[in-house]
Amino acid sequence: MKKITIYLMGIISLFMVFQACDYNNFDNPPIDEPQALTPTNTINELKSMYASGGVVVNSDIIIAGKVISSDQEGNIYRSLYIQDNTGGIEIKINSSGLYNFYKEGQMVYLKCKNLKLGAYGGNISIGAVPVDNNYENDFIPSPIMENYIVKGIKETPVTPLSLSASTLSKKYSCMLVKLDNVQFLQSELILPYADAENKVTQNRTLTDKNGNRIIVRTSGYARFAGTQIAQGSGSITGILTYFNNTAQLIIIRLSDVQLNNPRF
Repeated sequence: MKKITIYLMGIISLFMVFQACDYNNFDNPPIDEPQALTPTNTINELKSMYASGGVVVNSDIIIAGKVISSDQEGNIYRSLYIQDNTGGIEIKINSSGLYNFYKEGQMVYLKCKNLKLGAYGGNISIGAVPVDNNYENDFIPSPIMENYIVKGIKETPVTPLSLSASTLSKKYSCMLVKLDNVQFLQSELILPYADAENKVTQNRTLTDKNGNRIIVRTSGYARFAGTQIAQGSGSITGILTYFNNTAQLIIIRLSDVQLNNPRF
């Protein structure tokens, strides 16, 4: 019995050695090398192709832009925002944790053919052709997102456009902006950014010295949703969007709120 046991142990050991040798012969995993495609159009040129009801892109259009969004803090969901020198656009993707794949400041190229431009509340985005005709476009399925989105080199993050509440414009929609000399309304200072308990998205209101206002929209799923809003004045950085004619700011992370000065 002892000899049989030793014999079996020897066979097992040889099998493990062969397994290890075979494993080492496998190809190494592919390296995620950055690519550089040639854009055919700017982001604003692409957005100008939109028409009511949505437009399917039937030609080989490629746009390029830097990533300006991150869903790490939960205030952005299933969306990737990119911008170039002409404008910004939302790319709808049916995946969470996009910050793991597309870093802020990274150049990406979007192959637009067979995707669809759509709008919700006037905010133009690009995504998949929808199955439900009640929506102008849908989310690109995560298993095929890399068929459309090509990673370029990782560069420095985008410097936000420095604006005031009075200089906001739809031409800056889906771009990273920094609003200076603003504060939240006095009546809202006791409130959190959103309803974290019930996971409800809520609006808060920024104002400047002249009474110009802008909405700060925060998801109830954001990690900072339950944090009391900043009490002072100063600057706040986020992605500018519009719902019809109402300007809305989406905060990426709480550290982008720099309202550290006395209230005016």
